[in-house]
Amino acid sequence: MEFFLFLLFLICFGLLTSVISYYVKILFFSAKSNYRREELTDIRGDVIRIFLDLLETNGNILYGSLAFFLSALFVWLWSLLGSLLGEKGPGVFEHIFHMPIFFLALFFSYPVIKEAYQERSLLGLCKPVLSGFALGNLSSGAVHYGLDRDLYFLFYLLLFFLQIPVLVFLWNQEPIFGVSFETTPSYEGESDWGGSDSFEDSFGESGTTTDDLEENPFADETDSYGLGDDPFSEEFK
Repeated sequence: MEFFLFLLFLICFGLLTSVISYYVKILFFSAKSNYRREELTDIRGDVIRIFLDLLETNGNILYGSLAFFLSALFVWLWSLLGSLLGEKGPGVFEHIFHMPIFFLALFFSYPVIKEAYQERSLLGLCKPVLSGFALGNLSSGAVHYGLDRDLYFLFYLLLFFLQIPVLVFLWNQEPIFGVSFETTPSYEGESDWGGSDSFEDSFGESGTTTDDLEENPFADETDSYGLGDDPFSEEFK
């Protein structure tokens, strides 16, 4: 029963965060000052797109989904230790095991991780894992608060306002305290773009210049017909 409630809250918080991220984007992160009515009311497609963009990691939605759900499941299992060690009702163990320890640890250690895995695909998993830690923590807290009142409401409210704003910046691909969680692709074949110095070099080899082509586009044609061989056979002449 608790597990299904956890999954339900996980989906609800994911969609809620997507809605908040969308409105924050168009109101604060966008340069627009006028909006159409559909932009403010018909948001279902944009909300789903934001959530799916979270699950997609380096073009692979499978790895991102696994990272998100496994990290959320880990946080939920971690919160169960508070119920096993503590008693019914709000207690010290309940609040300790519901603190966003893993969320804060990954958030503040991300600059070091980014420096160590700068050009590896593993770095792309940080975004869904961080989101899984945050939404898993909020979902498990909602289950424990709703069923057994194991948490104080103000404590849970603090968890909400501590993690949701970070996710809003994260899902809108905006830097947080000067740190960007978006991976920068490396173009290994960048030297190929400059392999030939310029467009004019290709014409220099054939002995024709750009100015000549502009004056006479057929300057390099050697055939009088322009079609290769004579199109008419001897029997028709």
